[in-house]
Parts: sequence; C-alpha cells; structure tokens
Amino acid sequence: MEQTDKPYVEDKSIGEAYVKALKFASRKKIYQYLTVHVSQPINSTSMKESPKSLEIEDWCKIINVGSIYEHFCRYPFTKKTGNGGNLGKDWINDRINALLSSEKPYSYHKRLEKQLEMVKKRLQMRYPGGKRIYGNSTNALICQVFQQTDLERACKPRPLAKFLPCLTMLDFKPKKDKLSLLAVFRSQFFDTKAYGNFISLAILLYKMCQKTGYEPGGLVSTANNLTFDNWKHHKDLYDYLLNPEKSKCPNKPAPTEHKKRGICG
Repeated sequence: MEQTDKPYVEDKSIGEAYVKALKFASRKKIYQYLTVHVSQPINSTSMKESPKSLEIEDWCKIINVGSIYEHFCRYPFTKKTGNGGNLGKDWINDRINALLSSEKPYSYHKRLEKQLEMVKKRLQMRYPGGKRIYGNSTNALICQVFQQTDLERACKPRPLAKFLPCLTMLDFKPKKDKLSLLAVFRSQFFDTKAYGNFISLAILLYKMCQKTGYEPGGLVSTANNLTFDNWKHHKDLYDYLLNPEKSKCPNKPAPTEHKKRGICG
C-alpha cells in the first residue's frame, strides 16, 4: 500500500482505510493526529434491512467492513474487553455497544441520545411538496460528547482521570440527497479500538439515513492523538491483516468460526 507523509488516508471500505491508518499510526510519528476518510462506509443496499441486534455478525454485510474483516475478527489481542473476550471480533462488538447501546453505564449513547433525536427530527423536515428543508442550520447538526464536567476532571492535577470520553463530537452533514458523518476523537487506540469505532460510526450513519430518508454518504474520523493499547504488537497486527498465513502473530489466531460473541463492558 502507498505510504504518505501527510496525516490523511482514504479508501472506499472501512477495512482498507483502517489498514492504511494502522500503517501510518505505526510509523515514527511526524504528526500526532490523523484523519481517515471512508468514501463508501455502507454497502449498496435498499436501506430496508434492520438488524435487531448490535452484533457485528448481523451488520457485516450491510457495512462495508472490507477484506480484512475475517482476519481482524480472529486476531488475539493481549488486552481483553470488559466482557472478557480478547479477539478482534470481541473488540468490534465492544466498540459498537460503546456508541450505540443504551444498557452500558459508560456508553456514548447516554450522552448522545437526546442530541441524535434532535438531529433526526431536523433531517426529517420537509416542505409541503416533500422537498427537503435546507439552510444554514443543516450545516450545524453537531452532537457534543465531551462536556464541561469532563474538562473539569481533566484539568485536575492527577495522572489519570478515568472514563473520560475519547469521542468528543459528531457532525452530520447533509448535501443534496446524501448524508455524511464526521467524528472527532481526542485520542484513539489504533490496535484494539479504531476499526470497531469506524464500524460503529457507519452503523450510526446507516440508522440515521434510514430514519431520515437520506442516502449514505462518506465517513470521516479524525483522531487528535494516535496511540496503541499495546505498542509491542502494532507491527504484528499490520502484517497479520495483510498476510495472515506468513505473519508472526503474538498469539495463536482463533479459528474462522468461533462461538464467543463480545459485548461492551
């Protein structure tokens, strides 16, 4: 894959864009930040499919997860999710639930629920003839995740403030018949979390399009700090995703079919 010195990568699928991002994040950092643009995060679909669960198995044909999906699902990370699983699939489900589940105590959903409802109602507005109502307001459909109380905790002189949200904001951008989603992370783990974060954002975009009648546009994610849960294995993960048969994986990969279904802790 081509290498760039600029903090920007782009591809049609989430998987291929993620691999480029992983490669960039693994290098000696010239930049501390990175923008990832996925031009087609959702596969061509009638938008009629409505999976009842948030499990990635129910979404992987709707979301353009890319060719690395099966390899990532089998990759054994050294760190476990809150649900106890350590496979890539567990981490994808962890990220989906972190953004979209209403049942988790530290999920983004609780912070975003009312704001997303406001965005949905604005995007559903139509003139009597059915034409969409555009205007300056549709350029400001921003949902804030990081709040003043988080900043107050972050400003206290201590080594670590637990449970500060990494996702800071969402920005829904309608243009003609398409709706795009832009997200900003103050920091992001590019081994365990980034791929699942991109997938969870694509699911959110799909759901919003389905409710408002828009076609899915692009997905843009900016991380203001590139880091890893385990720096020792970032090259192993990159090599494994590109060539799982020849790469040196730190642990034995799981078989293609495994029973563990990860849920966010």
